Amino acid sequence: MEHAMVDLETLGQRPGCSILSIGAVAFDQRRGLGTEFYVVVNRESCKVAGLHEDESTLRWWGGQSQEAAQVLKDAETGVPLGDALEQFTKFLAATASLAQIKVWGNGSDFDNAILACAYAAIGRDLPWKFWNNRCYRTVKSFHPEVKINRAAGVHHNALFDAKNQADHLLRMLRPVRALSAI
Repeated sequence: MEHAMVDLETLGQRPGCSILSIGAVAFDQRRGLGTEFYVVVNRESCKVAGLHEDESTLRWWGGQSQEAAQVLKDAETGVPLGDALEQFTKFLAATASLAQIKVWGNGSDFDNAILACAYAAIGRDLPWKFWNNRCYRTVKSFHPEVKINRAAGVHHNALFDAKNQADHLLRMLRPVRALSAI
């Protein structure tokens, strides 16, 4: 599998913000969804690394379901940022060659850009090639007739959202049959 869909839950809306959790799933058109990854990041370790928290995002979290907002509590004792990013790098490397893997995020300026800033904050290079960034939101805008399936699970849980986004992307691209070219 040469593709991974990533979803972050964060404490901001722009690169440089603190990360609460990282969810990801490997996928391809032939086999569908594959190996999953999920880690809750220690909130204090993000602050120590110089990542910011936005008050408006903290207020937004207050309006989410109790199940989704649990990540705020879990982040008090989560995995330190450097260790979480190392675990994510290992997940990607186990999915495909880091030189080949395509990393999909929900927005050209959100998940992947936030991860790039987080890696830089701990003094690490992005583990995948920048030209292998992919934007799920862009593909979604071309296929409004294909609806995402949110029937079960916790919306705003990074792993749940990553899996739903990857499934949605595969359904949108089913007629194309050329994900390897994207």
